[in-house]
Amino acid sequence: MEVNRQSLFPFLIFNREIKYNESITLYPIKMKDIILFQQYQSALTLRKDSIFCEKALIKMEYLDFLKYACRNEELAQRYHMPLLSYYYDFIIGIFQLACSDETEIKYNSQNLDLFINGFQITNAVFEDLRRILILQNDIDFDVDEFINMDTVKALEKAKEFEAKKNKEKSDIEDYIDSFIIQMKVPEEYVSNLTIRKFWRYIKRINKHEEYQACRSGEMSGMVTFKEPLPHWMTSIEVTDKYENLKSDADKLRSKIG
Repeated sequence: MEVNRQSLFPFLIFNREIKYNESITLYPIKMKDIILFQQYQSALTLRKDSIFCEKALIKMEYLDFLKYACRNEELAQRYHMPLLSYYYDFIIGIFQLACSDETEIKYNSQNLDLFINGFQITNAVFEDLRRILILQNDIDFDVDEFINMDTVKALEKAKEFEAKKNKEKSDIEDYIDSFIIQMKVPEEYVSNLTIRKFWRYIKRINKHEEYQACRSGEMSGMVTFKEPLPHWMTSIEVTDKYENLKSDADKLRSKIG
């Protein structure tokens, strides 16, 4: 059974749980688990078809690849990814965070088949659940896009360069502290926020402060803008400046055959 993807978005907007089927319900992960989730989420966003140049690996479905990579130290060493052999474990950890405490998550130690409340997670089901988890928890990643390895490396270098230029670095604790001070709420309130909602609040606060500063400058007559200032209540979604470097993964697979 596959979920109707068109029905996902109303639930995502309001940070509600998503009932995939009678056996599986995914809940938005909360801020109290953000450190653990940040450690695990790389297993959801691995650019498999960009990193692994072998035809057999590219042709594998994502879940099958994670099974193949599990405890495969030779593969991890060959691609200089020491945590790769634990990505399957990370996926189980993510499901444990996203499902209720009553949910039974098991796997076959021989073939690594995964079951949630007795329902087998096939390749197709996993792709659905992976998409839900990415959207539900506001992960900046598009499952369907393909970026070649040279571009991936170039983007990583660009990010490192930007990080070095920016001397004011913040970690998650800094963001939480700042949010508590700005919003005048207790830490317990933040712990119970979903990750998606927390980051939306952070983006909205920044947008509001930027708008206020620009508006004040404009009203003083000291600053003028070519275009009208977008209001701070408008969309916080950022246009992808690397869009022209990306393509659909299906195009790559069609060439491989």
